[in-house]
Amino acid sequence: MTKPKILFFARGYQADFFPALASDRYEAVFVTMTAGESARVKRLGQRVDACFEADFASLVPADLPPNYLLTSFVADRFLGRFDDGERMKILGREIAFWSDLLDRHQPAAVVNELVAIEISEVLLIECRRRGIPYLAGMNCVVDDYFYWLPDPMTISGKRLRLPEPGQHALAAADDYLNQLQAHDYRPFYVQNLAGRRALKPLAVAIARMGVWWWRSWVASASKRFRYEMYDEEYSKKVSVFLKSLVRRYDRLENIPETREIIFYPLHQEPEATLNYMSEYYSDQVATIENILKCLGPSQVLVVKEHPVDKGALLRRKFWSLRERSSSLYYLPAELHGRQVLQRAERVVTLTSTVGWEAAVMGKQVIVLGEIFYDGQPGIHSLRDFRDLKQTLKASVHATPRYGPDLARSFVAAMCEMSYPGNPFPHTDLYSKQNIERVIHAICDAAGIGRPVETAA
Repeated sequence: MTKPKILFFARGYQADFFPALASDRYEAVFVTMTAGESARVKRLGQRVDACFEADFASLVPADLPPNYLLTSFVADRFLGRFDDGERMKILGREIAFWSDLLDRHQPAAVVNELVAIEISEVLLIECRRRGIPYLAGMNCVVDDYFYWLPDPMTISGKRLRLPEPGQHALAAADDYLNQLQAHDYRPFYVQNLAGRRALKPLAVAIARMGVWWWRSWVASASKRFRYEMYDEEYSKKVSVFLKSLVRRYDRLENIPETREIIFYPLHQEPEATLNYMSEYYSDQVATIENILKCLGPSQVLVVKEHPVDKGALLRRKFWSLRERSSSLYYLPAELHGRQVLQRAERVVTLTSTVGWEAAVMGKQVIVLGEIFYDGQPGIHSLRDFRDLKQTLKASVHATPRYGPDLARSFVAAMCEMSYPGNPFPHTDLYSKQNIERVIHAICDAAGIGRPVETAA
């Protein structure tokens, strides 16, 4: 009997992790973006069926259907360096690339991440045209649980179909909410981070910045296509390290007690949560400036860096806004968000989990993007700065709130619909148990049953 196929698009860390998901329950087909990722997959004993950058020159661009993309050319973080005509050719090649693979293999499912770049969006569109499940995992708020997104274009909770939770899920929710109440609570993805002045990450950033500059030069000289370019990201790390030596943040305790604090947690840049889930607010400088325009005279806006993006607010684009805005305060990544929440009764966010923590604590939370809790009662999910201005003018005590009682049933329902395991980088990513759990989740979502045992 022919095994069903699962197509894995192995990018970044997935080039090491996805080969570990090979199973006797299906035939794994591996596709990569770069030659380097292909080499990593092959070193782990797996065959690579296609590589977009290696195949790029030989691909014949497909005809573009009208209004093909679900978003726009602007959403992709890498391809903006090409002119419009070249972008059209690249898009045509992306369509041809995925169409050939999907028609040739007819997989039971495709495993990738949340749509974060254009080529993934094309993969999703072509999967939908063929009725092929596109499996993109998302962390449940409870550690070591994850679920497949019903729509890989968004992480909005408004798209979730939540089941009635059982006792085990309710117990898991209670345990999680007890942890969340701790003043020093941190999700797994912001634990054990290197310090701002740590030299090893700086040395790595300098080395990688040089590598990407070299790759950019080689690609340009040889006219070889490269999709991803990270030289700007690593140069940013070096720049903010140097700026942190001379620029100083504001201090929370220096904000007058008579002023009401509106808290905006800064999002890491670049991120899919900005480009796709907050596409009209992805320019955070403009977003912060527009929030400032919504404040009354007695209110101030406090912006705190994301824990993994230390120094982000020291960049010129943010710093120039701070210099001309008297009601704007910048706080460093190292300051725990709970310390700000002790002073702030309102949080304005795009997709931050700090907004979730604030909601559980009974704070007023206003969401402008798309996030898992945006459909919950008491959460103000807005799409317009005029609405934001009216919301911030109203008394904070006169608006409905969320809280732990409502959160319990919601978290339990999320646990009930989730699978044990975690396909994202963490300490136990490559443990046998975690790999077996992720394989089970793939098979379950793809409709693949357990192998039939044959008689000896």
